[in-house]
Amino acid sequence: MNDDFKWEDLDKDGLTFMMEHRKDDFKNYQKLVGNLGASLDEKTRQLIMLAIQVNSPAPEAIKIIIPKVIRAGASKNEIVDTLLMTIPVVGLSTVLKMLTIVLKELATYGKAYEEVK
Repeated sequence: MNDDFKWEDLDKDGLTFMMEHRKDDFKNYQKLVGNLGASLDEKTRQLIMLAIQVNSPAPEAIKIIIPKVIRAGASKNEIVDTLLMTIPVVGLSTVLKMLTIVLKELATYGKAYEEVK
């Protein structure tokens, strides 16, 4: 680790820290995640990743997965159904909060989303 790193910077941008100070660790993480679920088709893999992210302590993680789910060919109904299926595990209030984020993200894709569904 670089000695000039200040721990308070981690709160500002953990990704920057990883890319500057632990790049190999981050690459290994990306490789691991990329290899998980190799026997599943890409749409199923991404919908599962979306379901996992619903309970993430960082709701902005949803914003990262939505484009991947769309590129994998998931419809809006498949995306919403994936969120709804997590209700028994994470609770209705969590899903409703995340659903708001997901619907806003889908809206930002507008025409692009319509072309891939």
